[in-house]
Order: sequence, then structure tokens, then C-alpha cells
Amino acid sequence: MIHPLTKKIWVVEGGKNGRYPYAHSLYIADGGGCLVDAGSDPDEIERLRKENGIAAVVMTHYHEDHFTYLSRLPDTPVWASVADAPALESLATLLAWYGVLGNEWDAFYRKLFAEKFPFAPRKIARRIADGEELRFGNTRAIAVVAPGHTPGHLCLHFPDDGILFLGDYDLTEFGPWYGDAPCGIDAFRRSARRLAGIAADRYAVSHEGPVHRGPIAEKMQAYLSVIDRREESLREFLREPRTRAEIIARRLIYGPDRDGPWFDYGEWALLSKHLEAMLARGETSFRDGAYLLT
Repeated sequence: MIHPLTKKIWVVEGGKNGRYPYAHSLYIADGGGCLVDAGSDPDEIERLRKENGIAAVVMTHYHEDHFTYLSRLPDTPVWASVADAPALESLATLLAWYGVLGNEWDAFYRKLFAEKFPFAPRKIARRIADGEELRFGNTRAIAVVAPGHTPGHLCLHFPDDGILFLGDYDLTEFGPWYGDAPCGIDAFRRSARRLAGIAADRYAVSHEGPVHRGPIAEKMQAYLSVIDRREESLREFLREPRTRAEIIARRLIYGPDRDGPWFDYGEWALLSKHLEAMLARGETSFRDGAYLLT
């Protein structure tokens, strides 16, 4: 389903209301047509390609739920931020930045990227820097590079239209993702606060309800507070010595009855960021293969 935000800027709604494994896209019906992210709805994307044209695909970042259908547009130029481009150009880099290259989740993600989310490395035709102006015919966007979710997560501000596309700074109840190897909590917080400070009438996101009316400062603060709740849950669990395996199995992030390597990976990717910070602050120790609150 497509929802017009303006005459030229449309939301392409992803399946399951944009819940994983889908993600909403934007379509800019100007300058030959531009699709922002390719994980929404394959039928709508194909219809847009045939009826309106897709002259370029702008990737907000390199995560699988955003590139799902990119391989169906093999000849379309792909744009991405300077920092995220390497992961879209190389499977090895993608796996390394997920933090799975060569470890127990390597084979799982290689299969995932070959089957459910077919990844085909793409030469990035345009590398976008923070603050760069992008022109799509008469429609103007300013690139806002927001590190933390990925190293170069790209948001798009359409100042003439009062729209900011937040991508995966998505304001959902689940909360932030900052688990990629090059990323972290502090960078995510800084970017989220910067985005909340950009004035717009409407804020589009990649997951769940696709559009939020501004201002969003309170929503962003509630979203960031999930980080603190996760850390408090981890602190409580570490009142006794806990191994890596025990921390993963506790399912502090996803909750009970969530089995399999995808959830194992997600638990450790996020909680390891908290552990790194807590170790650096001297709040946790690691001894004899176990973490313990100090």
C-alpha cells in the first residue's frame, strides 16, 4: 500500500505494518523516481518501477530488512552514505560489521543472506556525506548521517516539505538497535537527540506506524529510555556470576520462548555493548569466564 505524504513523496508500506522482516520505503515521484530502501513490498516496488520509474535506490543502511528486494533491481544505481557503502559492496564486510564473520553465527547469516534476504554486492554509484544536498527533480533533501544504528545510517530531511525520514531511528516500543560491531550506545544516543532536534511537521520511520506528527522529543526520549531499562535488567541479572551463554539464554532483550540463532545473536550483539561500557566504567568484572556486578 502506498500513502502520499505530499504530491511527490510517498510511503510504501511494508508487510506486517513494517514489522521485521519488512521495512517501509519512501518513493520520491520526481526526477525519474527514487526508491528509499527496498524492503517494503515487492509488488508495489515492481509497480512503481513499471509505471513511474526508479532511477535510483537510496539505502538508509545495509541491514537485511532494508535490502530484501534490492536484488530485483539489478541495473538500478544504488546510493548510500560514505560510511555504510562498504557493507553493501562486500559480503565479507557485511558479515564483519554484523559481528558474525568467522564465529558461531557465520554460517547462519551466510544462509540467511543467500535465501531469505538475497544479498548481491552492489557497486555504490553515489556516496553521500552528512549535510549533502540531494536533488530529485524539483524535490530537495538534505542528508543527515546518524551513526549508531549503523556506522553511516542515512536519514533524509526534506525541509521544503516539512518531512524527516528517520529510517531505523524508528520510535518503536522495542527500542533501539546498536549491536553492529562498529556501533555503540553513545553514538546512538547522540544521533537520536540530533534527529529529535530537527524541526519537521512529519517524521516517517521504517517500522510500525510509518508517520509521526512533530515534535517528537518526548517520543525519542521514551525510545531511548529502553536502553536504560535493558541495562538495569542486565545489572540485576549480574548480581550473580553469569557466563556469556547464560546471558544469551536469559533473553533479556527479546523475552522468553524466542529460540534460535537469530535471537541468540541479537541478545549478545546488544548486551555486549552494555557489558563493554560497564566494564570500562568499573561497574562489572569479568573473571573465570563470568561477568559479575562489582
